[in-house]
Amino acid sequence: MQTKEQIRKIAVLDVDGESFEVDGHFNGQTRKASWYTVTSASTRQVFADHLASFPSCDTIRSLIH
Repeated sequence: MQTKEQIRKIAVLDVDGESFEVDGHFNGQTRKASWYTVTSASTRQVFADHLASFPSCDTIRSLIH
């Protein structure tokens, strides 16, 4: 039996005046995300994919600079 992956928006974080969406990727009915994706809210550009832990504002800041 295959489990379906679900993607849910976990948070929108404001870093240095720009908004970033953090999506969690879940397998089946698990409550903890398997990995995370960080996307710019305005341009939809993906800054990080397959992050093992929830990104902090400092982590996002280091990705964009």
